[in-house]
Amino acid sequence: MDVLYEECAVNKNSARGEKIYKILNVAYYFFLILAIIGLVTVLSNIGGVLTELDPSAKEEEKQAVAFLQTFFFLGVFVLITCGSLSFALFFLKRRINISYDYTFVSGELRIVKVFNINRRKLVTKISNENILQLGDVDSSSYTRLSSDPTNKQVVCTPNVEPKQGKFFLYIHVSDPTGKKLYVLECREELLVNILHFVKRGTLADDYVMQEKKK
Repeated sequence: MDVLYEECAVNKNSARGEKIYKILNVAYYFFLILAIIGLVTVLSNIGGVLTELDPSAKEEEKQAVAFLQTFFFLGVFVLITCGSLSFALFFLKRRINISYDYTFVSGELRIVKVFNINRRKLVTKISNENILQLGDVDSSSYTRLSSDPTNKQVVCTPNVEPKQGKFFLYIHVSDPTGKKLYVLECREELLVNILHFVKRGTLADDYVMQEKKK
């Protein structure tokens, strides 16, 4: 039986995050343009630095070379300063307004990281054969697994607390790259769909249905 289940973990502060992203994006392009202007200035006036004046050169020639050298070093300053700022802003804005999409298709879970709604990056594909254990982050089994240094934890939610109707699901996986402990923010329906495709005993013994937790 084919199964398709999709769900999103959206940032609780997505409205604020979108505003911050727009501000950072404008600042990024502003400093990038300045850095390009600095680069053009450097290339246009590099001749002044390479020029070797004869001691007997006229005063006008000396002033012209000094003028070119001033613009060259000013361009270097603008290029380095604004280039560094635009580089930092490029990576900073990628950390703002992040959400995650979970798609479960007949035995395979795909986790996608979404940057400000319009850019997507595949985090991983988890096959049911690689799942060792499923459970609730709010449990002793998660504490035990997360404290094991051989398990690399990968948090796939932008929120510190789950939204209403959701919980933090952990998926303990073993693949060719090692053991990983994925943390997802989802409804219990996702867990139920995955359980149809994994072997018995995969669900942690200390798992409590979300309705009973309430």
